Amino acid sequence: MHLLAPTTLSIAPAELPGRVRARFAAELRRAGSFAQLGMLGAESCLDAAGGEGDLGAVWSSPLGALRAIRAALDDDLRHDAPVMPFTFIAMQPHLAAALLAQRYPVSRSAHLHLAADAWPWLLRVAQGWLATCDRVLVGCVEESGDDAIAHRSDWCLVQNAAAAGSVRLEPARDASAASSATTADWIGRIRDWRADVRAPLELAGGGEAWRFSAPA
Repeated sequence: MHLLAPTTLSIAPAELPGRVRARFAAELRRAGSFAQLGMLGAESCLDAAGGEGDLGAVWSSPLGALRAIRAALDDDLRHDAPVMPFTFIAMQPHLAAALLAQRYPVSRSAHLHLAADAWPWLLRVAQGWLATCDRVLVGCVEESGDDAIAHRSDWCLVQNAAAAGSVRLEPARDASAASSATTADWIGRIRDWRADVRAPLELAGGGEAWRFSAPA
């Protein structure tokens, strides 16, 4: 496989509405912040990667649509009232995939709740999907529950064919020799390494490791 455009976004909660309006106008106004974050990161990655073809999307998050869930608990259920329709929609972690499919030919998608170091699951899913998809978006979206802490939306694109600026990725032989990475930081680690590629990078998580190297 080959990896393109490792992209990381860090957005202060107060800045998110403006960033969403600038990118999508009113299109995502009622989608909720979790889906908005996913869309901002995914589209930034696709902009950087370029290309075309059928698309898969698989991403993880620690807690999912945290703010919408809190709104449902605080504003609706606490008062013995049904959850408001747009709050309920914003609680769905897969909403970003439905929005993405309105703009791109998305043929497969999945949102996963993963352990702190289980990010290799994402690459294994992507590897399997490349039998039927031309490209697969892989990401991690972390919605902050604290206005003083930034939201995160990190994505990369994987495909079978090498392309300009891509890096090769494959399972590493020895996980014990690799550097530990987390589900939240592995894409950022690749981005930083890619800026000055020298020796191959090996990252481990969940008892397995992947090797990233410049294409021959």
